[in-house]
Amino acid sequence: MSASTTLGDFFRVRKEKGEAGLPTLSVTMNDGLVDRADLDRKMETNLAPEEHLRVREGDIAYNMMRMWQGAFGRAEKDGIVSPAYVVVEPRENMDSRFAAHWFKSARMIYLFWAYSYGLTQDRLRLYADDFCHIPAGPPSLPEQKRIAEALDAYDQAIARENAYVAAKKRQFSWLYKEIFPDSSATLPDGWKAEPITSVAKVRFSGVDKKSAQGEIEVRLCNYMDVFNNRRITADLPFMDATATAREIEAFALQHGDVVFTKDSETAEDIGASAVVAEPLDNIICGYHLGIARAKPKHVTGEYLAYALRHPWVREEFRKAANGVTRFGLNLDVMDQVHVLVPSLERQKAIAAALHAVEDEIAILTKQADALRLQKKGIMQRFFGEESLVANEAAE
Repeated sequence: MSASTTLGDFFRVRKEKGEAGLPTLSVTMNDGLVDRADLDRKMETNLAPEEHLRVREGDIAYNMMRMWQGAFGRAEKDGIVSPAYVVVEPRENMDSRFAAHWFKSARMIYLFWAYSYGLTQDRLRLYADDFCHIPAGPPSLPEQKRIAEALDAYDQAIARENAYVAAKKRQFSWLYKEIFPDSSATLPDGWKAEPITSVAKVRFSGVDKKSAQGEIEVRLCNYMDVFNNRRITADLPFMDATATAREIEAFALQHGDVVFTKDSETAEDIGASAVVAEPLDNIICGYHLGIARAKPKHVTGEYLAYALRHPWVREEFRKAANGVTRFGLNLDVMDQVHVLVPSLERQKAIAAALHAVEDEIAILTKQADALRLQKKGIMQRFFGEESLVANEAAE
């Protein structure tokens, strides 16, 4: 295909009026073109159906103000869309399934940005005429179809893995609610509500991220390491820093410790916890975090991490947090907030059951991530050469 061709050689702009009885579709950043009725946010319109644009199966509809961020979708059925969108239909030499993948490539996203106009970044618009002037050199139609089939297969596989992950997360939520009493008001036999400080030794870290000459080199377990993970293991990408000998003695993480967020930009994020799941070497608890070291006669670390996640414990943390732009806990709060504690034998069984489900979630998530990485590599192979052609034409 000639490098002098443009998207207008492969698409024509559809300006057909909408019709009553067709579903109203909306463009989303992550899910493409979806039924407006299915969106979590309700979007009302006073426009009549004929004031909308008609979109037909196989068309591409995009948000003029967000196309440079990849806000477009391929229509899987006929419908109507906002007149603020642009609708383009594929010509005979274009497979729109291929285009739906092609338009997500880094090079095409760059071109959508380069051909958008506006005084500021958040006011950029890609008008229909400018869309049609974007240089483009896609492969032949048979090759487009082959590429689309391969990438569609990846999308289907990723969707299946995501569905499995979602199902496992629902299973975990159900299991957690079945295991833990709703509150401390009416506890089953064998359960007690204990102050956190009765079952664990708690300390708040003040170790910052700075490296200072004369201090000892360490690796820091920081806020996001805890917030994004349920288990702290040696393979996490800890930050290099330094600390004093006293800080290392006080805040070096041990197997079984529970690390939790003690302050955050929102009170709701306080109390996110993760257990140190294995012995660590020279890993220090960083600023904005607390350590709850389980007292072995009362509680296990694995169980305590789950107990701290209980909704009413998190709510107690939220209510106790002080601040305006950043919220934080005082150590005194640890004497006042209670956790639910069964027998040690039951704790171990509960932690094992919940951990087994979380392990399955982690495995399925890694499989989905691996598929996404493979798809990214395939897209680079498919679209890399074409991107260079488009780049040269644009420049």
